[in-house]
Amino acid sequence: MQKSISWVTSKGRKVDVSIRLVTNKQSDADGDKIDISCCEMEIMASAEGLGIVGSGAPWVRSGLPNGIVAAVGRLAISPENLARINQAIAEIAETPEWHAKLARIAKAEKEVREYDAHRAKMRKVMGY
Repeated sequence: MQKSISWVTSKGRKVDVSIRLVTNKQSDADGDKIDISCCEMEIMASAEGLGIVGSGAPWVRSGLPNGIVAAVGRLAISPENLARINQAIAEIAETPEWHAKLARIAKAEKEVREYDAHRAKMRKVMGY
């Protein structure tokens, strides 16, 4: 799944922010190409004439000039465009693949907490 948000900057450059849900990656394992299943959100910002200017989630900052409220790399983002980007991120976060990833993470965190509690209990019982 992919969403794309485009606008023109005050200097006339066309900007594109693409948000993509990656569920499969190809990796090089010492010369062998292997497919790895994953669930990652890729956010890339590119500007006409400059290429890719940033990646990752928008970084909300205060005190920026000209009403700018966030940035992705070197790309300054206005409140209207930040709302559009956040809406696209929310749409991708509602996919079943993303929910399954969050469930796996929650399960793993629960297992770690249970293990740590058991380990602490056994340390106390064993006296060290």
